Amino acid sequence: MKNKFQIIFIFISFITFSFKSDAQPGFLDPTFGNGGIIITDTIGGPAGLAILQDGKIIVGGNGEHFFLNRFNDDGSNDESFGMSGRINVNLKGMYASCKSIAVQQDGKIVLVGNIVEDNPYRDIAIVRCKADGTLDSSFGINGLTTIDFQHYDYAYDVALQTDGKIVVIGDYTSNTDDFFDSYILRLNTDGSLDPGFGTGGIHKIHYTESTRNRSLSIQTDGKLLMGGTYNKYSAQPDYIVERFNANGSIDNSFGESGTAKFNFGEGQSGEWYSTFHDMALQSDGKIICAGESGHDPGSMALCRFNTDGSIDNSFGENGSVITEYKNVESIIESIYIQPDDKILVTGGTDNCKNLLLRYEKDGNLDLGFAVDGIQNTKIDGCSDGQYVQLLPDQKILVAGYVDGHIFLARYNGDNVLAANFKDVKATQNNEAITITWQTLNESGTKSFTVERSINANDYAGINTVPAKGVASNYSYTDKNPLSGTSYYRIRENAANGTNTFSPVVKVVVNDNGIISLYPNPAKNTVTVKGLNKNTTATIRITDMNGREISKQNFTQSSSTTLNIRALAQGSYFVLVEQDGKVTKLRIVKE
Repeated sequence: MKNKFQIIFIFISFITFSFKSDAQPGFLDPTFGNGGIIITDTIGGPAGLAILQDGKIIVGGNGEHFFLNRFNDDGSNDESFGMSGRINVNLKGMYASCKSIAVQQDGKIVLVGNIVEDNPYRDIAIVRCKADGTLDSSFGINGLTTIDFQHYDYAYDVALQTDGKIVVIGDYTSNTDDFFDSYILRLNTDGSLDPGFGTGGIHKIHYTESTRNRSLSIQTDGKLLMGGTYNKYSAQPDYIVERFNANGSIDNSFGESGTAKFNFGEGQSGEWYSTFHDMALQSDGKIICAGESGHDPGSMALCRFNTDGSIDNSFGENGSVITEYKNVESIIESIYIQPDDKILVTGGTDNCKNLLLRYEKDGNLDLGFAVDGIQNTKIDGCSDGQYVQLLPDQKILVAGYVDGHIFLARYNGDNVLAANFKDVKATQNNEAITITWQTLNESGTKSFTVERSINANDYAGINTVPAKGVASNYSYTDKNPLSGTSYYRIRENAANGTNTFSPVVKVVVNDNGIISLYPNPAKNTVTVKGLNKNTTATIRITDMNGREISKQNFTQSSSTTLNIRALAQGSYFVLVEQDGKVTKLRIVKE
C-alpha cells in the first residue's frame, strides 16, 4: 500500500505542476518578445528600471556614458525616443557610470552615478533629462550637477520626495585603501544643494569599520532610510539601516541612536558572508532588506525591521529568511513590494541563471507562484536579473544583463488574462460607450464586473452582472464615460474567490465622439468608428517602429472599414488624423 500511495502522489504532483506552468503567476508571458524574453541589440548594463504612466518602459544604464532606453509596453523599441529607442547622455565627453534612476511626476528622468573628471578620481554626477531624453538645461549646469568630496566619490541610489526634491546616497574616500564613509544629500528641484538639509545640503557619516551603503527609501512621513553592509570585510558582516529626519539629522528614535543592524551569522561558527543589496517598505512601514548571506556558497537572504528599527521576529525565523538554491551561490539583486505586501525579488546564481521569487508577507515562499515560489529562467549566455517591477496589468517585468546586453523578461502576475473571453469591444452609442463581450466557457464563474480606468493602472468597477453559466454574449452601456482616453476590461469573478481579466480595450472621447476599432484582434478587416463626417480623416497604418504601411483619406463618413488581409500577423498602429488631432490606437492582426 505504501508504494501505491507514493506512485499516486508523484502522479498528482506532476499533473499539478503541468497545470501551473500554463498561465499561473511566475511563468514567462509568451505574448512578450520571444517566449517572454527580449534581448536588445545595444551594448551596456542596466542601472535602473521605471514604468511610465503610459505603460512605456525606461531602462537607464551605462556603457562609456549614461544612457536611457525606452521601450513600448510590448517590449519593442520606442522609435520616437532618440535613435531606435536609445539616447546616450554625453556629459562633457567624459566617462560616466550610472547607478540609479528615478522618474518625476512630470516625466523628467533623474540619473545618478559618477563621472571621471581627473582620472582615476571620481565625482558624484546627478543628471536630469526631459521626458524626451534630452538634457534639461533648467537643472544644474546644462542638466548636470557634480559634487566633489574626496578623490573617490560615488553615488548609488536616488529617490524623489513628494515636493520634487532629490535625495541621493553614496560613499566617498580619499584613498581606495582606506575605509569608505557615506553621505546623504538633497538637491532642490533646480539641481542646487538644499541648504535646509544637513550641512549645506549634505550629511556625512563616518564609520569605524568598512561600510558600503547601497539603497535609499523615503517613508510616508518624509523620514529617510539608508541601507548597506556594515563591517564589510569581517568574518560576519551586518546589514545596516540608518534613519534620518526630513532635515537630514540622525533620527535617534530609530534602532540604537539612529542605526539598526542585523547579523545573519550571529551564533554561527566560522565565516558567514553577508552583502546587502536592496531595501523596500511594506504598507505598514516595516523595512525589508535583501541580498546574500551564509557560508560559502552564499544564499539569498532577507530580513525585516519594525518601524522603530527593532528586528521583527514574526518574519521568517527570528526576523530573517535564507533561501538556498541547488547548492550554488545565489543572490538577491532587487526587491519590489506588491500592493498586497507580497515580496518579489530577482537575482541570479554563479552558474548564470536568473531567479525570480515571491514570498508571502510573513517571509514564507509563495507556493502558488511559479514552482513552489521560485522561477529559474535560463537565457542564452551569462545573465543576471537586476531589477523587478510590477506592471499596470499586474504582470511582472524583470530587467537584467546578458553578455553585454540588456534583456527584458515578462512574467504572468496574479491578474492572468482569462482564456475564455472573445471579442471584447467598446463602441460609441450616442453619447455613451457600450461594452460588449462574449464568453466561451463559464464553468465556475459567478459574475462579471465591467471595470474602467483613466490611466490603464487604477481600475474601478462600474457594473456587475451575474454569469449565465454557459457560453454567452454580454453588453453594458456606460452612460457617463470619462473624457479623454479611457480603458475598459472585464473582471471574471470565480465562485472560489479568484479573478481573471479580459484584454483591455481603449477608447478616446474627444469633441467628435469616440475613435474606436473593432474587432480587435482582427483577421481580414477592421472598422474605425467615431469619425467626424464633416471633415476629412487621414488614416495611416504603421508597424510598431512607426514605418508607414498604408495611408488613406476618408470624407463624409462617421465610420470606415480597412482591409488588413495582406498584413502579417502581429501588432500595428492605426493613426486617425482629424482637425489637427491624431488618435493612435493599437491593432493586433491574427
